[in-house]
Amino acid sequence: MSSIVENMPETSSISGSKIIVLFMVAVLAGCASLPGYNLFGGKGTVTFKAPSWCVPFRLKRVLRQVAYKYGDVTVYSTYRSWWKNRKVGGAQRSLHRRCKAVDFVVDGNMSAVLRFVRKSRSVGGYKRYSSGHIHIDTGSKRTW
Repeated sequence: MSSIVENMPETSSISGSKIIVLFMVAVLAGCASLPGYNLFGGKGTVTFKAPSWCVPFRLKRVLRQVAYKYGDVTVYSTYRSWWKNRKVGGAQRSLHRRCKAVDFVVDGNMSAVLRFVRKSRSVGGYKRYSSGHIHIDTGSKRTW
């Protein structure tokens, strides 16, 4: 009987470790920013009203940090086709065209949020529009 037990593969520990690894990959890949999944406490969640699949991890991480500190974040713009970019008056070489920029609003102190994203190493360009939206991207450090 002991020889049977010794020769059996330990599938339960392998399955458990695979589940843990998959969970960690999901969290690190930005899945914690999905609406309704506020896994780490804090004040708010991130909701995407635009495609989120192409947004760089570093921007998703900034959005989650903003939600955690300041409240619910709603992302309104990520990837834009050339036609949509032209229609909204975007710059010809806009980083939205390459899905390296997001525009969002926060249910919180927008001035404090702008100060936060300005200090973030993960954010290149940033701007607060008169509409109240904040733009962040992965380009060089700048504002306009």
